[in-house]
Amino acid sequence: MNTYEIIKELAKRKKMSIRQLEITLGYSNGYFSKWKKVSPNSEGLRKVADYFDVSVDYLLGRELKEAP
Repeated sequence: MNTYEIIKELAKRKKMSIRQLEITLGYSNGYFSKWKKVSPNSEGLRKVADYFDVSVDYLLGRELKEAP
């Protein structure tokens, strides 16, 4: 799974859409969909990791467990 797919799955578990997550974190519409083709920035990854209480490595697919 790529970073976008991992974030999408985490949002789904919280019963929220990607758009709802973008609004909650203060991002513009389509912010996360850009991560399908472009590497995410460190600040964006940190905010998402903090929100879902997971590590940045988990979001990058380098770690199997969710807990930081």
